[in-house]
Amino acid sequence: MRLSTATITANTALGNEDNDVHLIKLHAPQLAQAVQAGQYCMIRCCHSEASDPLLRRPFFIHSTQREQGLCTLLVWVRGRGTAWLTQQPVGAQLDMLGPLGHGWSISRNARNLLLVSDVQLIAPLPFLIQAALEQELAVTLLCQSRTLDDAYPPALLPPEVEYHIIAGDESAPENLLLVLGEYLSWADAAFCCVPRETATVLYNRFERLRGKHFAQSVVLQPLVCGSGACFTCSIEAHSGLKLVCRDGPVFPLREIVR
Repeated sequence: MRLSTATITANTALGNEDNDVHLIKLHAPQLAQAVQAGQYCMIRCCHSEASDPLLRRPFFIHSTQREQGLCTLLVWVRGRGTAWLTQQPVGAQLDMLGPLGHGWSISRNARNLLLVSDVQLIAPLPFLIQAALEQELAVTLLCQSRTLDDAYPPALLPPEVEYHIIAGDESAPENLLLVLGEYLSWADAAFCCVPRETATVLYNRFERLRGKHFAQSVVLQPLVCGSGACFTCSIEAHSGLKLVCRDGPVFPLREIVR
């Protein structure tokens, strides 16, 4: 974990009026070299001489170009901090802390990876895709989105990825359940970015997801310190109390289902 300064090199709006999302590219050599897929950073989302918002905001690393020292963030506008960040111009500097947390783990024996996500929770997955393709693994992404217009842009995915957009209400995963069963027998490992309630539904529905070391999932919730000092992100897991910021945000699926 390091405190460093990153410089914005590009800030691209991806969404529409009802769906404000930006892809922000940063020159952050230390972070680009050290970060692993599924880890995150904490960014101070205000001017260097201001103190509001006071707390840093957590962001997953969306992708890296290690040789150029570049990282990207996928930022959904959700409040004052993210709104400030998406308004920053090229050349602006950001105060950031990272990499933080426990990321994804790809088994040595895995060859076919199944990724499952809601579109607004997809930020931890593109870097995993990048790492998997570097190992010449097969990747299928199932992404649930309210409409096709709101879906994660296919142009942001490498052509090697098999991408399926599942239209429907993210809070009602019936369409996801119908499609997921067709792919589980193909997959050697599953990686989920869905609400904890949805993860529990999937776990209880499909025996394959209950296999040891088969499925991992992200727990997404507000993080305050990023170091485990405040204990506000503690959750009850099957093996006891866990801190999302330090023990996660990636956990074995069987650990975090309710």
